[in-house]
Amino acid sequence: MLLWTKKLAIRLLATVMICNFMVCTFTGCGDQKESGEEKSPTGEVQKVQPTKEGEEDTPTPTSTPTPTEPEKEVRTDFYISSIDEKIPSMYEYWKEYFSIGIAITKGELLNDFKGELIVQQFNSMTCGNEMKPDALLDREATKSKGTETCPVLKFDSCDEMLSFCVDHNIKMRGHTLVWHSQTPDWFFMEGYSNKQDAVFASREVMLARMENYIRLVMEYVNTTYPGVVYAWDVVNEAIAPGDGGENGMRMSDSLWYQTIGPDFVEKAFEYARKYAAPEQKLFYNDFNTYEAAKRIAILELVNKIKDQGNIDGIGMQSHIGMSSPTLLDYEETIRKFGETGLEIHITELDINLDSNSEEDFMKEGTRYKRLFFTFKNLVDTGVANITNITVWGLTDEGSWLNKDGKRYPLLFNQVLETKPAFWGILMDEGIPLY
Repeated sequence: MLLWTKKLAIRLLATVMICNFMVCTFTGCGDQKESGEEKSPTGEVQKVQPTKEGEEDTPTPTSTPTPTEPEKEVRTDFYISSIDEKIPSMYEYWKEYFSIGIAITKGELLNDFKGELIVQQFNSMTCGNEMKPDALLDREATKSKGTETCPVLKFDSCDEMLSFCVDHNIKMRGHTLVWHSQTPDWFFMEGYSNKQDAVFASREVMLARMENYIRLVMEYVNTTYPGVVYAWDVVNEAIAPGDGGENGMRMSDSLWYQTIGPDFVEKAFEYARKYAAPEQKLFYNDFNTYEAAKRIAILELVNKIKDQGNIDGIGMQSHIGMSSPTLLDYEETIRKFGETGLEIHITELDINLDSNSEEDFMKEGTRYKRLFFTFKNLVDTGVANITNITVWGLTDEGSWLNKDGKRYPLLFNQVLETKPAFWGILMDEGIPLY
């Protein structure tokens, strides 16, 4: 409500200024003229010198004015709604560089106004939760119709989102096939048991379950919605230096590591390559990639998989703050990842802001603008092949960060008005770069 009030106040002020300008203009539009002045054909006032007796009445020559550049208009009203006013498209603005993506949940997508905004602004989509293993695995059907090595899946969670992409010519990043989180514990147990005393399935069984799960997901999506999914996050968040796993791998809370071993990531990419459509790209995705120890471990992992021919890119989640990481540290990671020759996706971008003051919103806009300036520069100089930027959520109200208190990390407010962050991404001159 505060932002609507601000917007109304700005528009009222603009109206008053226009009225004042019109009053001043019309006051000087009569036919009267002061003594010694006359109007030129262009409307300019020229001084007329008095003539002496016997002299011709000739006007004094006037100098030609030097042309000046019109002042560039700088935006001051950042709160514009796409519902009733046309706003620029982010994906059109950046189309020569990278696609612009949105991570969204089904409930938000099926809201008509939000759906309209998504179609206008984004040409890539990621399901927030609807394609994760806990959304697709069907335990009851698996117990009755599956086998010990092949689960049964259901796709009602993501069908409407995939159909939306088909209807509106939006591509999708498949997120995510293999992840320690949001994969139910029973999937790792003998007989798919959910009892407290359940026993882990063997490595051989778990490798077969992994392969069949990846196969079933890819076959369904690629058959039912051919050409929609252009990239897969094959493995998510497998690196956690200091957690005890080999080569910096996550171990303590990863049942994939505990049942298969440290090569589960390599096996996942091997299976994904086997069943992926030829045009689909395979990504490893992780957070806090700008931390030196984590970056080193990720590079070691992806270079090994690259040598096996089974990976195409690295996903940098990019849940960042207003001051951390520094842009130098963040850029350094992109440069290092760029040296691998793999594509880079910024997969889950948001900026954790806990204030909704106008001053802090402008600082947030500057932070987004500097990030995109960095992305552009790295692409222009050939340092990194950045091919997608995806923001993690549409509105502040729907951000996952609100679990820790009210946050304002995204590009649109709860009534779908643009924030300075949106205009920062568009490199608007009203948003300072520093």
